[in-house]
Amino acid sequence: MPNGTITPGQIVRSTAGRDAGHAYVVLGWNKPQTLLVADGRGRKVASPKKKNVKHVTRHSIAANLAEILAGGTNPTDENIRQALAQIEVTGYA
Repeated sequence: MPNGTITPGQIVRSTAGRDAGHAYVVLGWNKPQTLLVADGRGRKVASPKKKNVKHVTRHSIAANLAEILAGGTNPTDENIRQALAQIEVTGYA
């Protein structure tokens, strides 16, 4: 992770592009300034979206997803949808 500010398992919201306002979970880094993100619906774990770090805002960390990603495995699309739904309900993202 290049700058140490965004970690795998963190919830981010897109601020630019056609998907502005959309929430994603960070799966990892592609290049020093590019994140791999998924939402479990349109962008699944099998084909994550590449998103520039400058085009997202950070939100809370989904602890269960961070543990799964730290273990070296990918979460399921259902895990991602549940984490995003929980964040939307609490109003943090």
